[in-house]
Amino acid sequence: MKNNKVKVGCVVPCYKGGKKTINVIKSALKYTDLLVLVDDRCPYNTGERVARLFANSKKVKVLYNQKNLGVGGATIRGMKYLLKNDSAIIVKVDADGQIDPQLIPKLIEPLIRSEFDGAKGNRFSSLDHVLTMPFLRLIGNLFLSFLNKLSSGYWELFDPTNGFIAFTETGLLKVRLDKVDNRYFFESDLLFQCSLQNICFTQLPMKSNYSDEESSLKPLVEIFRFSKNHLRNFLKRIIYQYFLLDFNIGSLELLSSSILSLVLAILIIKTYLNGTFNNQLATPGEANLITLLAIIISQLVIGFLYYDSTQQPLIRRLKSRRNY
Repeated sequence: MKNNKVKVGCVVPCYKGGKKTINVIKSALKYTDLLVLVDDRCPYNTGERVARLFANSKKVKVLYNQKNLGVGGATIRGMKYLLKNDSAIIVKVDADGQIDPQLIPKLIEPLIRSEFDGAKGNRFSSLDHVLTMPFLRLIGNLFLSFLNKLSSGYWELFDPTNGFIAFTETGLLKVRLDKVDNRYFFESDLLFQCSLQNICFTQLPMKSNYSDEESSLKPLVEIFRFSKNHLRNFLKRIIYQYFLLDFNIGSLELLSSSILSLVLAILIIKTYLNGTFNNQLATPGEANLITLLAIIISQLVIGFLYYDSTQQPLIRRLKSRRNY
């Protein structure tokens, strides 16, 4: 079912797509008004095949990248094209056939009703869906999902690395797309940018189709870059959300734990040096003080994590409702 009141645009970034991508496009066209395929220097010439097959369709547009930009770069180019062509809802569907385009109406329904700024698929909604995922992919997704929650602050999203995502036009216009990573860190970096604008997401339970799709991702090469980028985004988010854009209970807990951690480190170093060079053991008072500081710091960190994972999503939801 296609909504006649709202113009729905779909972007399909494509690298090593082929026949699966054509099937994805045929299915997605049933639910969208304009579909943009971004050929990211696909070695299978998928863009040319799609252009020939849909030559008489005004609903299909093929964009060609002069060089391989990565999934993020291709997606961002397609999103910008859809925004310029007045799409009220923008959906991103992967070219490898893992995502069933028949889920598009369910994904965008809350956006059409103006209840949320964005929507994402969730593969962890049921045990049956989880069991269809290859074991190594499952472990990797669980680990990356936790890092994503920590760096983006979207603790309420159970599957933040999911590539099935949609935005309202007003929501996407708030996001600094030019700041988003062009490569495989795209999904995580996009959420980080969304968190800075308090973009509120809903989730759609879904099942992915895992078959013989080819992946260009090299885990051993990317894992260090992913870890570095997650740490960078986490630190930037803390500075922005807790000190520059706001100052709240979480800010006090962070500030207090940081100061006490510095005091604790000085005491430990002092005690260690006295023991090493002066053969002086720590006094009972010093030992008790170190233990007490460690307990207090632990409680402050736990308190911050609780605030970050419960209050920030609530604040984001309240701000979203106020905008509507």
